[in-house]
Amino acid sequence: MNATPSPQSGISLMETLIALFVVALLATAGGVMLTQSLRSTRLIEVRGNDARELQTALAVLRDDFAAFVDRPSRADASSDLSTRFEGQPIRYDGRIMTFVRNGWSNPADLPRSDLQRVEYQFDNGALIRRSWSAPDAGPGTAVAEQIVLSGLEDISVQYGREQIWKPDWIVPASMVDAPLPDKIQLVFTFGEGDTLTAKFRLGLRE
Repeated sequence: MNATPSPQSGISLMETLIALFVVALLATAGGVMLTQSLRSTRLIEVRGNDARELQTALAVLRDDFAAFVDRPSRADASSDLSTRFEGQPIRYDGRIMTFVRNGWSNPADLPRSDLQRVEYQFDNGALIRRSWSAPDAGPGTAVAEQIVLSGLEDISVQYGREQIWKPDWIVPASMVDAPLPDKIQLVFTFGEGDTLTAKFRLGLRE
């Protein structure tokens, strides 16, 4: 008596193709997720660095403005008149404002004043702080330059007192009774139209 032949066991070609297709889909999805994860990580790092830079910049500005003192100053070899405070929109040379501050630390106990002439400029997308080691700069007066905030498209500024806001506020040294601003508003414009408005009081430090 002949035995009935049993059907052959195994995986068909169609089943193999389907399995390979599923594996390819999973591998593609995993690759996409990994790429997105790496991009997100880099974006978080960039945003984190930007946030730290912004926080530092705001702290520097706040400290300078709070330490403002009513003291005339003038840059060495400059045709500009001595001023008690100079604030304006961005000038042709990038200058925004100039004033004198006190409270300049002197850890080395050098023979110098604690007053410092400070100037802010906007140049090539960066807010730059320049400072002189004396309010009246002479030929040998040291000057330091620091990029406070970078990656900017524009800066706009308003100077105020009580209910008055103006785009410029310049007080020459000769105008001893002229009022000074007591607040400053800066609007920073970043890429993609992002803006940040920061307001500061002028001269609050005792």
